[in-house]
Amino acid sequence: MMRTGELLRHLAAHRNSTDRLMARARTLSPEEVEASTDPEVLRIRRMALAVRGEVCRMRGFIRLRPLGERVLWGRISPHHDVGFEISDFFARRFPGKLIVLGDGRRSWTSLYSEGALHRQIGDGLSSTLADISRIMDLLAEGSEEEKGDGVTGADEKAEKGRDGGEEKEREKGQPSEAREGGGMERSDLWSVYYRSQDEPRKAGGRRYSGRISRRAERSASLEAERGSATTKLEDLI
Repeated sequence: MMRTGELLRHLAAHRNSTDRLMARARTLSPEEVEASTDPEVLRIRRMALAVRGEVCRMRGFIRLRPLGERVLWGRISPHHDVGFEISDFFARRFPGKLIVLGDGRRSWTSLYSEGALHRQIGDGLSSTLADISRIMDLLAEGSEEEKGDGVTGADEKAEKGRDGGEEKEREKGQPSEAREGGGMERSDLWSVYYRSQDEPRKAGGRRYSGRISRRAERSASLEAERGSATTKLEDLI
C-alpha cells in the first residue's frame, strides 16, 4: 500500500501531473487509493505507480563508472522528473562521492557528505563531466606544485630508505619458494581448489535440484545437474 507522502512525491514527478490531480491526491487516504473505482483516483494511482516503477528500474539497472577516485557517473534518460531521486539514492549509498547522472540534455549531480545532501542540475552529462575533469586537473596540478616545492633531497633519501626497508620486510614474510621464483605445481593447485569447494552432504539433506521447482527451472532456462560428484572442473575445460 502506497503511503500518502510517497504518492504525492511520485505524482508530482510525473510528466503529466497537474495542480488539480495534486489537490485531489492530498485528500485521499492510502485505503482509498488502493480500493477506489473513481476514474480520477485510478488515474492518480496509475501515474504514481508508473513513476515508482521507473525509479526502481533505474536504480537496479544503471551502470556507474568511475572518474578519478571521487566521482561516479552514469547515463539515464528518465521519462519523468526522477533524476534527483535516483542520484540522491546513490549519493547516500556512496557517501563522499560525487554522483553524476544524465543524458545529452540534462544532468543531475548529488553529493552526500557530513549528513548533508548537496545537489546541482546541469545542461548535459558530457558538459558536466568536462567541467569536473577540468577542476580535477587544476587541483592535481596545484598539489604537484606544492609537493615539488616541499620535498628536499634529504626527504627523498628518507623515502627511499623507508621503501627499501618495506621491501625487505615483504621479502621476509614471503615463503622461500616464492622468493626463489618457484611455485606450486598445477596438480597441487587443482587439489587445493577441489578441497576448497568440497562440501560434505548432510544426512537427509536435499540436493540443489530439489530446492527449486521444475516450473521455475524452465522459466529461467536452467539445466541443473542431477548427478552428484560426477563432474569436475577439468571436464569443462
